[in-house]
Amino acid sequence: MMNYLKTFLPYLFGNKKGKSLEIPLPQVIPWPTLSFEEILMFHTFQNTLNLHLKSIELLQLSKKERFHLFNFIDFLNSDLSKLVKSTFSDDYDLYLRSVKRPPLNAVELQELLNFKNGTLSVFAILSTDRTKPGVLVVRDPEGQFQKDKDQNIWSIPILGLSGRGLPFNHSNGCTPSGVFKIDSVMPMADKNYEFGEFKRLIVNFVGPSFQEEDILKLLPKSHTQLNWWTPCIVGRELGRSLLRIHGTGRKNFNPLTSYYPFVPTSGCLATNEASFLGTGIGKAQDQRLLLNTLLNALNLPVTEENESKIHGLLYVVEFSDNLAALRF
Repeated sequence: MMNYLKTFLPYLFGNKKGKSLEIPLPQVIPWPTLSFEEILMFHTFQNTLNLHLKSIELLQLSKKERFHLFNFIDFLNSDLSKLVKSTFSDDYDLYLRSVKRPPLNAVELQELLNFKNGTLSVFAILSTDRTKPGVLVVRDPEGQFQKDKDQNIWSIPILGLSGRGLPFNHSNGCTPSGVFKIDSVMPMADKNYEFGEFKRLIVNFVGPSFQEEDILKLLPKSHTQLNWWTPCIVGRELGRSLLRIHGTGRKNFNPLTSYYPFVPTSGCLATNEASFLGTGIGKAQDQRLLLNTLLNALNLPVTEENESKIHGLLYVVEFSDNLAALRF
């Protein structure tokens, strides 16, 4: 069965926006089998979204459905758009703050890196241009950043780009910024063609709490009024799931892409496991290096059995300056 969202959603919001559909819409749409997001998508294609929305009771929508509806608000007429915004004013305010969030500046990033939480912490520092790889660093529970053999801060490149060109607030969009939990590894290093040679780290949302206090306590006080971390809340409410940090079995055969040799994902953070075409440089093993570094940070022997003991926090941030300006 065709995955409708993966096939057609990019034509509305992703890297094929503005182009005619290369794959025609199904002649008969199986409405009863569709998710709410798919229903909104097909009504948008058919120019019947306003009519459909008038036929439903807004107050009966679940929180997840509300946030999906916000993604389609630009396709509503003025009256319906105002009605949706006023009916769900608090949720829409959160949505708006998350999609319009400014990136962290150098001072704010330093505040976050200095914030001690007593837990293993991974920082994925990304450019606002997600087509460019970012930098990943690891801090141990005592607050010390892991170092390489030359006593420099250990780091690897990391990519948080959607292969469908979709922003974080859509299924299969870019990795949302915010605070997440790292909850061990997948049981097996399977699906190597897609995810590379080594086990992938499981990334979960921090669960909902009163006024998001469970997330706020993981941030410096100076960041509680910022919006860089709100995408993880919106992503959670939209029902995004199966986020991982994994390598890449696929190959990028286009060295002109800004993210070469990486391959974009369906929303996960990707480490580099590529061979550099024509350079004689061997295959990278950054996912293996990351697992080893996390075990070292936890003072655990580097064994496959201990990989399941990896638990901590993941901070995904966007940085306002050129990533080359980072000096660890």
